Amino acid sequence: MLTDLLNLITQWVVDYPLWSGALIFSVAMVESLAIVGIVVPGVAIMFAIGALISNGTLDLLTTTVWAAAGASVGDGLSFALGNHYKEKIYTVSWFEKHPEFLQKGHAFFEKYGMFSILIGRFVGPIRAVIPLIAGVLDMPLKQYIPINIIASILWAPAYLFPGLLFGNAISNTPNSLLDNWPVWLIICVLVILLAKFIKNNRRNNSQNN
Repeated sequence: MLTDLLNLITQWVVDYPLWSGALIFSVAMVESLAIVGIVVPGVAIMFAIGALISNGTLDLLTTTVWAAAGASVGDGLSFALGNHYKEKIYTVSWFEKHPEFLQKGHAFFEKYGMFSILIGRFVGPIRAVIPLIAGVLDMPLKQYIPINIIASILWAPAYLFPGLLFGNAISNTPNSLLDNWPVWLIICVLVILLAKFIKNNRRNNSQNN
């Protein structure tokens, strides 16, 4: 079933290249939604999309932007749902059957605070519930929005590049990553800004304490 889904997405991108951006955005958004993101095989789908970059079907920079945008919107919707429904989220039938996801997400958020949005983006199944928990616990928007954007921008290439590298390897073609240096430059700048942001946040917290 998974193979059929990946083949369908691949064929859809090949047949309708003008709509590929909307498809990538939708996949990344759905993969990020609470509950849905736990079930949808987002890693495999993003891997397949990355492979399409390697053979020239998709453009690296454009695909990365669409994926990051979709991820940010998906997380934002989960955050909004949590912020709106609060504790009612815990009474959703799916979560009542699988309470461990909310429990782990809650513990993760309590441990890492605002940085759980960034770190959790790369932590298996619970990544889809952490923004939801952040909304339930009233994380301030001024903290959530920038860390969500940074997390999404870093997540997109991290999940696309394995497929890209795999595609390059099996096609025995030279790796063209150096041709896409602007993407790497943006990622490096974001990492540096994130490090400064964390440092300043810790300094402010220590001063307040």
